[in-house]
Amino acid sequence: MSHLKNNLVFSSLTILLVTGGSLGLAQSAHNKVSSQKLEAKNVNQVSNYSGDIDLLTVSQPTTPTTNNGQINSAFINRFNNAVILDSKTGQFSINQKTLPINATKLELTELDKLISQSNVSLKQTILEVPKANVVQDGNSVVIGDSPKTAEQIAKGTSVQAVSLFHEGSNYVHSYWWGKRVGVSRTTVRKVSTNITKGGQALGATLFFIPAPQVKAVGAAIGAASTILGYGMSYFPGGLVFNTTPNYLGSQVWDVQFQ
Repeated sequence: MSHLKNNLVFSSLTILLVTGGSLGLAQSAHNKVSSQKLEAKNVNQVSNYSGDIDLLTVSQPTTPTTNNGQINSAFINRFNNAVILDSKTGQFSINQKTLPINATKLELTELDKLISQSNVSLKQTILEVPKANVVQDGNSVVIGDSPKTAEQIAKGTSVQAVSLFHEGSNYVHSYWWGKRVGVSRTTVRKVSTNITKGGQALGATLFFIPAPQVKAVGAAIGAASTILGYGMSYFPGGLVFNTTPNYLGSQVWDVQFQ
């Protein structure tokens, strides 16, 4: 009887130990899952601006600009989901609910600055171009040299020949952080011809750009063509580039042929 009692006690202890271990493992697994959920929540606040950037990396605080003054693509990724475009006012604003919870004062200051500049530029643009040439594309706006161009760029349906160089299109795709500017080969060459003739000639060439921004855009086009290694007079194809809201020449980046 004593032997049976001892076996029962031993069995009970074994069950408690196994159960306790299982509970411990379960709690550990729960904590790990909870941590992953929190991490995933933070990651989901980041938009995939450039598919080459690791979302876990850009979800951490980063510098708004790079060493050469260009906007840091990691910064754009980090705050892209926190900025919305009001279709009624046509202005960008911050959605406080989707701001990264670890956003720094420096980041928020630069975010406010960029949004303010973009709002001024976008408002100016919309007032000075035909309404039919303006298409809202989610949280961005496309301004084309024609309604067809604007629609094609917004929908990503622009068809080009299969070659290294082609004509390209004239458009400005406005975001909260700046612009993606497309300029056709013909327009690039005309800019080169008219840039020395004064604002009126250049304005007629860049007719899809608001008058106050024409000179700056001309300089940005010149900087972009230099980066690709071609003189504007003999430019072989349409180009496209990113720039800050003010089209500062030193902040032209991601220059490509269309």
